[in-house]
Amino acid sequence: MNLSIESPRDLIATLGYLCLGSRLKRLGERMQTSVAQHLGARGHEVQPAQLPLLWALQEHGGAMTIGALGERLGISQPGVSRAIASLEGQGLVRPTRAGKDRRQRQIAISPAGEALMADLSARFFPAVQRAVEQLCLAAGPDLLARIDRIEDDLADAPLEARIAAQLAKADA
Repeated sequence: MNLSIESPRDLIATLGYLCLGSRLKRLGERMQTSVAQHLGARGHEVQPAQLPLLWALQEHGGAMTIGALGERLGISQPGVSRAIASLEGQGLVRPTRAGKDRRQRQIAISPAGEALMADLSARFFPAVQRAVEQLCLAAGPDLLARIDRIEDDLADAPLEARIAAQLAKADA
């Protein structure tokens, strides 16, 4: 494989599958930046990456542990803790000690968080949904199903195992 590429316009795109993770991250950041601009224009401090946490708490209808939130969203516990700290600072979630183990910290959506989600659900979320759906449909058939398949395949055999197999094959 020749990685010597002469003055590409977009090196990450040119490197193809080698930099797919970087390219997907860049795409996600670009989309989240646009959503954040609209949220800010509406007077909201919440970041797009924090919204799934509010969704999970609202959907659950009660308090959840950091671990349960991380598991529900497929996010690391440190990532959930950082986002929760920010949401708590904004008054959108509140800590609680509900549940069987009173020592374990749980998080619940606050009334302000409920109001935010109701406001965004009325018009903003449907507009974002339609805009992203139009982008994805223009790119080809069923992008979400393809992403689901990749995620399922990675759950069956993580990338590190796949890399190790390729290295072993190359060494043989």
